[in-house]
Amino acid sequence: MANLRQWRKRKGLTQVDAASVLGVSQPYLSLLEKGMRPLTTALLHRMKTSAADRTALKSEKFRAQLSALGYPGFSHIARPRTKLTADVLLISVLAEPNADSRVLEALPWLIGQCVSHVPLNWLVRQGKLQNLQNRLGFILQSSNVEAPGILSAIHELEEARLLQETTLCWDSMPAATRDWMRINRTPLAEHWNILTRFQAEDIVNAA
Repeated sequence: MANLRQWRKRKGLTQVDAASVLGVSQPYLSLLEKGMRPLTTALLHRMKTSAADRTALKSEKFRAQLSALGYPGFSHIARPRTKLTADVLLISVLAEPNADSRVLEALPWLIGQCVSHVPLNWLVRQGKLQNLQNRLGFILQSSNVEAPGILSAIHELEEARLLQETTLCWDSMPAATRDWMRINRTPLAEHWNILTRFQAEDIVNAA
């Protein structure tokens, strides 16, 4: 069914992710999208109420991937069969409209631990292509990693910095919170036009 396919595309879901959110198998979802199975009232309800479910599902996957990369804070979580590289995981998290705060807290650690393995040119290019340069630049600078490659990446992102205000993966932030955050955010967050109180020094011992 076209509406179901449009809903999935609009949410940025693969068929596998959408099937997990809706509680059906991927082959069955494919049949639904082709109009070969009826879209029930229960499925329509899940489509309307799935935003929080999608965030929870993504957060669960991100925590597992961080565990696979050795993040101590998620060492108790079972590791996935397929392991993402640090750069792909970083961009995937930053591309999320809403992400779990504990996952975000792990990103400076991810940069610090994996800096020698991350293709920074690809990372910067993807950041620009997806309009994530402000989020990426902020996280790279928050990591306090002073490796030449990181400093060069920050400089390149700085030159492409967007004037449009954004959040650090909390796009559902209420209007009142946005107003408060705009006044109380850190100078670094203000510089990158991000509404957040995130500070790397607050989560150094989070693991």
